[in-house]
Amino acid sequence: MNVYFFVQLTDADLNQCRWLRFNERTPAGPVSYGAFEDALAAAEGHHLVVFVPSTDVNLATIDLKAKSHRQMIAAVPYMLEEELSEDVENLHFALSTIDKKEGKQLVGVVSGELIAKLYTAITAHSCLSAAVVPLTLSIPYASDTWSLFIQDDATTLRTGEYQGYGVDTINLDEILSVETAAYRQQHDQDVDLVEYDFRVDPKQKDTPMEEGRAAGGEGEALALIGRYWLDHQSMLNFLQGVYQIKTQMPGTLKQWVIAASLMGISLLLFLTNMAVTNHQLSTQSQQLGESMNSIYTEIFHDEPASEPAAAMRKKLIGLQGSQGGPVTPFLHFVAASGKVILNDRESRIVRMSYNNKQMSIDIETTAFDKLEALQQQIGTDAIIVDLKAVTNHQGKINGRLVLAEVQR
Repeated sequence: MNVYFFVQLTDADLNQCRWLRFNERTPAGPVSYGAFEDALAAAEGHHLVVFVPSTDVNLATIDLKAKSHRQMIAAVPYMLEEELSEDVENLHFALSTIDKKEGKQLVGVVSGELIAKLYTAITAHSCLSAAVVPLTLSIPYASDTWSLFIQDDATTLRTGEYQGYGVDTINLDEILSVETAAYRQQHDQDVDLVEYDFRVDPKQKDTPMEEGRAAGGEGEALALIGRYWLDHQSMLNFLQGVYQIKTQMPGTLKQWVIAASLMGISLLLFLTNMAVTNHQLSTQSQQLGESMNSIYTEIFHDEPASEPAAAMRKKLIGLQGSQGGPVTPFLHFVAASGKVILNDRESRIVRMSYNNKQMSIDIETTAFDKLEALQQQIGTDAIIVDLKAVTNHQGKINGRLVLAEVQR
């Protein structure tokens, strides 16, 4: 099960924020309050999404073609320099391509100090994935409408697919009046405005803020933007350039080193048993024992609890099924899928797990057809392969292959 923690920042010092846990697409439990460090501790081992306040983000669309992302990032600050009130040296720029052929780019600008703090804090913890996104682009939006996302501390006005900004809620009425009047004058009609109002009931404004309280709808607000993010994951992510967080999962080849090592251990055990049976020389036995102990430590990162060969055999029995008990198909699945996936240079393994006689392999590739081809190539008369959870994220196709034995 994928678990997401959606965190909404409320101050630049990271001393205050609120967060909500999602089990897949469902909020689980009440909204929590605390420092950003508290939210990271809760999100340990899960997916993390951080919403940066709209008041701290500038958005722009530009026309720019370049050979690489690095070249574009180098050019963007000077293209927007006159539109920004702060020195570009103090800002962080992130890009997302809207139309590659036309060279249309979406640019997000945020304080360099803020993104550095977030990066340092996030990388001190172990999360499955991390994204830092502008709240502006996380508000539900429909074509030819404006979306107004109102909370006690700040309000976000999204005026287009790639446009919007944040204002202090106390100044909302005045600013909204000016904006709607300008729209009416330009388009000769009133703007179609959708409001999402999560302000505290006036009767409860003096109630102390406690974790999990329903007043103000902070939980409902986070649930709204969380679900929208899950449906639009291609939106801008500020963790780019020097702040890019690489996946914590190893590459495809390294993924299969463990599986190949297990197969090697099986062969080594066979040869060792033959040597011990046929040669009872104490010196050879001692040498083999030392070698097995070294291999066991290297593979399992632990000292064997008993004689190394017996300890290895016990490990393999755990994967193959206990003596007299059901046999697990783990090594059979590894042998069937490993060669197929390694031969496909455009695909890589993101995650692999084995449970209840089923192996799940999360794969990132370049096209949906690739996933279907892998599914067909791995499947045999003895193995059935299901393709599940296919998504498209910034042009990268992700899917899950689930291997199970054919029931006879």
